[in-house]
Amino acid sequence: METVRTSEVLESQILEDARAKAKRLRDSAEKECTAIHAEGERRDAHEAQRLDSACAARVAALRADHEAALPLDFMRSRLEFFQKAVSTALEEMFASFNAEELDRVIGRQVARASFAFVNQPLVVKCAGISEQEARRIVTANLPGAEIREVSPLPAEQAAEAGTGLIVETVDGSRRFRATLRELTALLLEEQREELVTALLGKDVLK
Repeated sequence: METVRTSEVLESQILEDARAKAKRLRDSAEKECTAIHAEGERRDAHEAQRLDSACAARVAALRADHEAALPLDFMRSRLEFFQKAVSTALEEMFASFNAEELDRVIGRQVARASFAFVNQPLVVKCAGISEQEARRIVTANLPGAEIREVSPLPAEQAAEAGTGLIVETVDGSRRFRATLRELTALLLEEQREELVTALLGKDVLK
């Protein structure tokens, strides 16, 4: 009986030791799992914070770029509006001109280039005005002009040039476009502010 008891005690001790060891292993595993879980949460939180910061920085940069572009877009649209309004007004004004007024306007353009065509044989192309009228305008505004030829521009070139004429030396070395389209561009370049003010009022440029 003593042997049996001793065996039972030994078995009991072994089982107790096994339980204690298993408990230690379980506790250690639980601690490790808890630590791993906590580290994972910390890393996830850090990554989420990093992504949030990067996203916020990107949004801020995009907003800054957008806000910076707005004034430029506004100014560009504003200038385009002014130019279109003035161009349209000039076109309407030119369309209302009678033959005498039209000749005078084109003649003044030709006269501005007279220094370049002194004693030069010339070829004149016209659009929207007759060949006879083109010759008369050039003769009146280019003293001593030697006009060799006057002819209308081909339809496609005439549509591009607009009403007026083109004066060119026979050798092609000098050319001047005296058209309403060129005059419009010149006025927009040299007197844009005055034209905008006259058309839309002085307060529009503030």
